[in-house]
Amino acid sequence: MRCRRLLSCFGAIGLALAMAQGAEAASRTEFHQSAPSPILGRAIPYAVYVPDGQPAAGERWPVFYLLHGLTGRDGDWFTWGNLATILDRLIASGEIRPMVVVAPGAGDSWYVDNADPGSLGRMETALIEDFIPAIEARLPTAACRDGRAIGGLSMGGYGALFLTLRHPDEFHAAISLSGAIAETMGPGDPRLHADFVRDLYKGSYGEPIDRDRFNALNLFTLAAATQASSDPARIWMAIGDQDYPELRRAGGRLAKALVAQGYPVEQRSSEGRHFWDYWQRAIEPALTWLSPQLTTRCD
Repeated sequence: MRCRRLLSCFGAIGLALAMAQGAEAASRTEFHQSAPSPILGRAIPYAVYVPDGQPAAGERWPVFYLLHGLTGRDGDWFTWGNLATILDRLIASGEIRPMVVVAPGAGDSWYVDNADPGSLGRMETALIEDFIPAIEARLPTAACRDGRAIGGLSMGGYGALFLTLRHPDEFHAAISLSGAIAETMGPGDPRLHADFVRDLYKGSYGEPIDRDRFNALNLFTLAAATQASSDPARIWMAIGDQDYPELRRAGGRLAKALVAQGYPVEQRSSEGRHFWDYWQRAIEPALTWLSPQLTTRCD
């Protein structure tokens, strides 16, 4: 009898451990992945979150491309941002639908093309023409505009808006958290000669900074030149109340410029600074806003 009880206890413990292991393995986060880029002549590193199971018959998972900030790396959103835990919880509670989240590594490129010798290369073009098709070939993601979104923090928030405005047929929505947004530079702008600005852009717009190139790729220039279509990209812009004042001012002005051009813009400001404790909190309402907007079927 005692033996049976012990076996029963061991069996229960084994079942509990198996269930716990199964729960942990429900989704997976893969680091140190890479996608070939003929345009860059090198691979693009990335980390990816893949939800549990498989999409329903006839459907594919929505996909959210999430960009890192200056000096960041592809895995930052999952290491510093604890994103996999956040996604698991929101999916389990039904607050968002299962989605794939892909975080490419783009160096300090500002997500723009740069043909200068020694630069990071044509990053914008590589992400659109090489990287996204490579992800869609590997994973069952929705390979159409209505199933894709892009977001990011700081430099990545700039990049998300930049790529959305430059490629309106690629993304249904864009999320910018603490976006590193700056206005255009006029003749004699002191930023042209400031050491901290040179370090900030690190040659992405020429060395020294080419004002014409910077202005041509500036979000205010793109917003003014881009009239929203009948089905414009939805935009979410959030920033902490303790963030850099210049970013808060520029972000507010850009939001107004985008609304004037017909873009639907959601703006949020809450307690927080320009750091991960804020971005971890800020990504949750952004995801719950985003999820119902993305399709699982590309007709």
